[in-house]
Amino acid sequence: MKYLTILAFSLIISNTDTCNKKGETIANTREKTTLQTHKNKFEITSLNGKDVSEQKLYIVFDDERNSASGYSGCNTFSCKYTLEKESLSLGFPMATKMYCEKTAELEKEFFTTLIEAKIMIQKEGTLLVKNAEGKELFTGLKSKE
Repeated sequence: MKYLTILAFSLIISNTDTCNKKGETIANTREKTTLQTHKNKFEITSLNGKDVSEQKLYIVFDDERNSASGYSGCNTFSCKYTLEKESLSLGFPMATKMYCEKTAELEKEFFTTLIEAKIMIQKEGTLLVKNAEGKELFTGLKSKE
């Protein structure tokens, strides 16, 4: 009987510890979710005044890592960025190396605008990126993802 009581007590204590670990896991999941809210994805709607919404271009700004990444029409890309108020500086984008004949020119144009980008304005779910002279390079809408 003594051994049975010790065994039952051990089981109760081990289950209590499991509940604590589940609580820690839930807390860690919430923390990761909170960190992910620092990413802003924008679907590009226009590029140098042309409608490109059908091409499904996008850019994601990760505030935690100061990196931008996205899809440029054929390849995915990433680069570092700095943003102070509305002053934007994007590093040279690194991209995967696929060649897509139909979208090669679009992709080249998009990468050129990334390099020229100097001003970024975000208002009410929209993105506007301009060059140093104030010319509009591209616009986007904040994704609901």
